[in-house]
Amino acid sequence: MLRIPRFTPQIPTLLIAAGLALAPASASAGPETTDYGSALPGFALFGWASPPHDSTSVARYAELAATGFNVTLVALDEQGTYSDNIERLDASRPSGLRNLLLDNDLDDVSLSEPPSMQLADDIAARYRDDPAFLGYYLGDEPSADFFPRLGEWFGILRTRDPAHPAWNSLCARGAFATRADFQTYLEQYVAATHPAVLCNNQYDFQLTHDSGYLTENVATMGAVARANGIPFWGVVQLVEHWIYRHVTDGMLRWQVAQWLAWGAHGIGYFSYWTPPPIPGYTWEPAMIDWDTGAETENYRRVAELNARVAPLGSTLAGLRWLAAEHAGSVPPGGVPFTPDTVVTAVDGRATLGWFADTRGSTYLFIANSDSLAPQTLRLTLADGRPPWRMQDAGTTWTRLTTGADGRVTLALDAGDFTLLRFPARSSRAGVEPPRGPATPGLRVSPNPAFGRVRLDVSGAADAARLDVVDPAGRVVWSHAVPPGASTMTWAGERGAASGVYFARLSGPGGVIVRRIAWLGGR
Repeated sequence: MLRIPRFTPQIPTLLIAAGLALAPASASAGPETTDYGSALPGFALFGWASPPHDSTSVARYAELAATGFNVTLVALDEQGTYSDNIERLDASRPSGLRNLLLDNDLDDVSLSEPPSMQLADDIAARYRDDPAFLGYYLGDEPSADFFPRLGEWFGILRTRDPAHPAWNSLCARGAFATRADFQTYLEQYVAATHPAVLCNNQYDFQLTHDSGYLTENVATMGAVARANGIPFWGVVQLVEHWIYRHVTDGMLRWQVAQWLAWGAHGIGYFSYWTPPPIPGYTWEPAMIDWDTGAETENYRRVAELNARVAPLGSTLAGLRWLAAEHAGSVPPGGVPFTPDTVVTAVDGRATLGWFADTRGSTYLFIANSDSLAPQTLRLTLADGRPPWRMQDAGTTWTRLTTGADGRVTLALDAGDFTLLRFPARSSRAGVEPPRGPATPGLRVSPNPAFGRVRLDVSGAADAARLDVVDPAGRVVWSHAVPPGASTMTWAGERGAASGVYFARLSGPGGVIVRRIAWLGGR
């Protein structure tokens, strides 16, 4: 009997006849750590779910890849057999796709049964040398009581195949009573499995109302992922089904924008292949029609959107995420925009994601927060110097112009987005990303520095925190900051190598980031 949960996101369990006779873990798999950075794509694009196995062919996977997808997940009729997995790898390999595969033989592998370790060896040997293999799919929306068993499998697979991560899509914020409960769930998962990436879906557009959980969901996912030095992905609502309504172009763009603004390294769409009909359950056609196998209007919509998302997402994935803010209106879980040293005012409803590169340039991902209507957003610049705007293809940047009032005007369609780049500003203390007059001050000295770096904080409010992060987003040092003024030092704890780091002071008033050029210990 199948013991790996494998439900498709937010489909009633009657759709998939899956048993959940969970075997308790009898021993810990251990906290082995592996750098999966080279295994995961820099920015992932995928559709849930893949073609059914009777439609597995080179042509069908070339069709899937033509949308811009570079990762595939399980099919709706997934049986988790070795023969089906090999067929899928063979079909997808010519298109350069990489697959997350379910192998149900793993059900019979347990640390409490030492002879089963030979089967674990066999499972890893089946796929690890195939260039079309990305990792091991271990189920959708697992409950916390299943984490010990997942942790056991993660550890067993990691020992035998350190280059290919195990993977789950997790429960959404809407499944929990509070945001704190959701964060605890994510942290328990990380502690149990030591994953390479976090992923989940939160669908806000219901038939009768908007649930309003998406921002809390994305912000919490991002915070837990960054605290553990791993990326995170998000699955967006594409198809009308069950309690979820039709998604317009603006609603689709708006969802993608919320994930990108908070620094997601991957976007998935539900669904690629339309699930089969179920009595009492209405499905709008997905990207591929279930009955005819024909490409639908949703196929065109996603392909056109991915042509923009792929280069933009890849660019953002190579930057250091700093903060996300909301101007005009603030959703639950969001942070209000604060005037800063780059942009002093935003006219209109906007979602803003702040990023920086290691050379000190500041990037602003900005999206229209209205998913139903176009908006003209106007940015007042601190020094009047206009930014550069990334073009849709991602290969060129165009210098914008400012009006007589020193403002930049951006006309964005419903839910639409763009990326701006502000050249580096020189500063004795380092880079000057967004900071408002009401936020605390942060000074780094000396900079560059050997040995100890002095971090002077002024005007800190309650609940402030000072982190030092590396360019990959890993927190290498973190301390709570007392109210008022204080001085702390950082000396490359946790085995930090010489290089570029970022000191990030965050609190109720906003976020300040300073670039640190650390030359190592004396």
